[in-house]
Parts: sequence; C-alpha cells; structure tokens
Amino acid sequence: MSMSSGALPHALHTADQLVQDSLTLISLPAAYTRLREVMSAEDSSMKDVADVVSLDPALAARLLRIANSAYYGLPSQVETISRAVNILGTSQIHDLALATSVAQAFDGVPNELMDMSTFWYRSVMCGFLARELAKASGMRETESLFVRGLLLDIGHLILFNRFPEACRQALAGSGDDLLDYYRLERELIGCDANQLGARLMEAWKLPQSFVTSFELLQHPEEGQSLARQVAVLHLAAWITHGLNTDLLMEEIFGKIAPAAWDLVGLSRPQVVQVTDTVSGEMIEAMYRIFAVSE
Repeated sequence: MSMSSGALPHALHTADQLVQDSLTLISLPAAYTRLREVMSAEDSSMKDVADVVSLDPALAARLLRIANSAYYGLPSQVETISRAVNILGTSQIHDLALATSVAQAFDGVPNELMDMSTFWYRSVMCGFLARELAKASGMRETESLFVRGLLLDIGHLILFNRFPEACRQALAGSGDDLLDYYRLERELIGCDANQLGARLMEAWKLPQSFVTSFELLQHPEEGQSLARQVAVLHLAAWITHGLNTDLLMEEIFGKIAPAAWDLVGLSRPQVVQVTDTVSGEMIEAMYRIFAVSE
C-alpha cells in the first residue's frame, strides 16, 4: 500500500491533485459512510445509530474504549454501543466515529519520516489542547474541537509518504517555525499540509466546520462565524508544534497570530495554566486507541 516517491517532485502539485491521487488508497470505512447517512435521515433513531456502529467490530471496539477511557471519566462501565450512544449523544458519536475511521483509513500506510505512534500522540495532544482551550474560553462544541484538533495534521501523512525528501528539507529549513514549515512545503511541493487536509476533508464530504478549520488555520481572523473555533485550533497547533520542537512557552506565544489571541480571549498565563492541565496520562490512554490497530 505504498504511495511513496522519495525524490523531490519535478513539478509542483496542487492539493486537489494529491487528494485525488490518494483517494484510491485512503478511503473512509463503509461503516462511517453508512453512519453519516443514517444520522442525516429525519426518521433515524438512537437505535439506528447504534445498529450501524455495531456492524463494524473495529469501530464498535474503539468507541467503547473511548467511552470507558479517562477522557470521559464515566462512573460506570459502558458495555454496549447503544448505551454509549445514549450517554454521549449522536453528535459526539459521529465525531468520535469520524476520528477512529480516519485512523483506520491510514492504518498500514508506510511512513519513513514519522512513526504512527508518534504522529497520533502529537495529534491527541493537539486535540486535548483544543478542547481545554475552548472550555477555558467559554465555548461550546468542545468535543468537535477535540476531533478537529486530532485530525489537524492529517495532510502530513500524505506528504510524508509521497515526498519524504521535500518534507525533510521543509522541516530542516523551517526549524521551529510552523508558518515557515508550511511556506517551504508550498515552495517545494506546491501545497502545504493544511491545504491538503482541507481538500481531503472536502473529498470525504465532512462537515464544513472541518474544511474551514483546515483552510483558515493560518489566518483565523478570516473565519467569520467560525473564527473563534479556528483561533482555538491555531493556538493548539502552534503550542503542540512548539512543545515538540522544545520551545519555551514564551517563545511559542511569540509565534501565535495576534488575531488568534484576540479571538480566543485568554491571557498568556491562562493558556499556560490550560496547557499544564492537559494530562500526560490521559493523552497516553487516548493515543493508544488511535495508534493501535484493531
């Protein structure tokens, strides 16, 4: 299942081209597609949703593991999908099913620049940061922000695989600056991971909030009704990248777009406090759900 091309690309590629080339190898499981159809039907019930999830053992197992994880901290064991659906609600079930389906879609795709365990650990960290920053700023839909944060770097899985040498050059040339990283990807490849992720979300017909979050991550002030949500994701992405390149928090803060600070409405000490509350143990537990194949 290789999409690899080790040499630098001779011609620049658009995000649309790369997504179309990749869709034959990377597609969402049929169970997720069916789940989305059921949820969009006016006469569907909680039971219908549970029945669809139950038909896919891998999806059902992952959702039960999530429901029983420290992420939710429920007082009693959740043993059935129907109970998970009733406790979490269809919206959360959709988002979590989406996240696990994306993990499944990329399972087995070779990657010589980053092992999948490292990738998912960092992705879960970004998701947790997005959720906690959203909570601290008084926002709703924090679970959706967790999933968007979790998937925010998904475009890099395609770029790392298709253009490992170009990605190495972009990473080396950008140092610890995420904006430079994206800029060098555009210069060397033709598009950056953000743009590629947005087109992938669009090709998979995911909610517009996911597409917009990817498209405007570098310019949250342009997000209109979603601007605050995109700003939260901007902070989460920049903090995650900074921590993984060993920057101090003050150095990370200097790289965050001023508009993102204004939109989120949190002070720097508040963001430090939120970052400190993101439990390493909780990240470890959740990342194993995505990193381990069923």
